[in-house]
Amino acid sequence: MAVRIGFIGAGGNANWHMDMLRDVADAQVVAVTDLAFDKAKAAGEKHGAKPYSSHKVMLEEEKLDCCYISVPPYQHGEPEIDVIHKGLPFFVEKPLATSWDLVADIAERIEKRGIGTCVGYQIRYLDIMDRAKKMLEGAFVNMVQGHYVCGAIGGWYTRLALSGGQITEQATHMLDLMRFLLGDVEWVCASKRQGVVVTADTLDASALGKGSVSSQTAGLQLHDYNIWDATTLLMQFESGTPGTFVCSCQVNYMFEVLLDIFTTDFRLKIDYEKMAIIRKVGGETTTEVIQADTSPKIDATFINAVKTGDFSKVRSNYADAMKSLAVSLAAVESAETGEIVLATD
Repeated sequence: MAVRIGFIGAGGNANWHMDMLRDVADAQVVAVTDLAFDKAKAAGEKHGAKPYSSHKVMLEEEKLDCCYISVPPYQHGEPEIDVIHKGLPFFVEKPLATSWDLVADIAERIEKRGIGTCVGYQIRYLDIMDRAKKMLEGAFVNMVQGHYVCGAIGGWYTRLALSGGQITEQATHMLDLMRFLLGDVEWVCASKRQGVVVTADTLDASALGKGSVSSQTAGLQLHDYNIWDATTLLMQFESGTPGTFVCSCQVNYMFEVLLDIFTTDFRLKIDYEKMAIIRKVGGETTTEVIQADTSPKIDATFINAVKTGDFSKVRSNYADAMKSLAVSLAAVESAETGEIVLATD
């Protein structure tokens, strides 16, 4: 049975998922829409889908089995509400939005209609996360620390009101992974750093296309860069485990993510490609490095859930992803107020 898919959003992330869906049995991208119609048209030509300039028109004209919503953080809301109104299960990219009131409203609508959802925290699906999660069951975790450092991209990302900043838009992957492995966060205390002089030459062009980036392309004239250069978090998990997390988008000479978990018996160093297990064996410290199977699994998981109606294999649905957003929003509030903020509803 073919699963007819409509895409709301035709940017780089959406196209990545469309590429992955080519290898998923029965997945058929039949329609794509974007506010920038040229992007929808290009994606439609590449993937054999009908392009639209309005998601409302797409939803009215197409007979769909599910939707992907892959839009910038500030564009969430109306697409989800319209898809829910149609009764369609949907895949939505992180972050869910930049405000709690909006996601709470969407979550209420999802629950009332019984809509199946999947959120794009694809790192959860790596096989090394299964191994890590199993090892941590019953282990006494002393502490955890993590970081996410990279260069800043341009466009809407550069404006706090549009992206939510790095702690909400990018670093949410690591905050979510911490939750997945260690449980929910109780409270957050955060600080921030601002002041870097930003030019087009200091931005990371990778998310905007190959080659150099002009000031106009980078969006500096349009958006007036105001996101934080770095954020640090002190976190308390509900389990009692303390944690720290730092992120910076002004490290344009490298990209590195790391989660470092210390238990009484072993240490786990985890990134997107591998996991190192460090422990004492026979009185000697040993390090076992396990390479991750990085082949994408999240899209196949979602499509299978749509086909069967069983969403139990989805590792992060909308309600769960809200808890990861809550950590980011608590960090933003804490950094602005200097207060400890609860990372709960």
